[in-house]
Amino acid sequence: MLIRKYENSDFDQLCHVMDRARMQELKTANMEQVFIQLRDAPYLGYLLKCKIYVAIKEEKMVGFVGLRSHELSFLYVDPNFQNLGVGKKLIEFALKRLEKPIKLEVFTDNLAAKALYRKYVFRVVKTVVEKWSDEYPIEFSQDTMEMK
Repeated sequence: MLIRKYENSDFDQLCHVMDRARMQELKTANMEQVFIQLRDAPYLGYLLKCKIYVAIKEEKMVGFVGLRSHELSFLYVDPNFQNLGVGKKLIEFALKRLEKPIKLEVFTDNLAAKALYRKYVFRVVKTVVEKWSDEYPIEFSQDTMEMK
């Protein structure tokens, strides 16, 4: 597996990976109804301002990370490639490029992601329960995790 810097020509594959993994993530929080494709998501600009690195296996994008200063902002793996070490390789790649302390946010109910982060000594430092939006007034819980 190769991890390399994101290129504009990767956009369609990035959307594919993000959309599949995001829907899975939202299902763990019982929030599928708030799903928006990445192309239309309000956080698309935020993602594209990150330093993005993509994981390529057999010429196909299987996951990616988005990094900001002291922050692991995005880490998504295509569901078809989960539990194969892709997330582990991406997080190890990211940690070599970030200065501590490093923060990230994850749905409280996303136990698989939190288990991965705990392996790298991330700990929950804050939990927030809030409303998703006025259009979808669903309450959800999100944890901020930190590696010191």
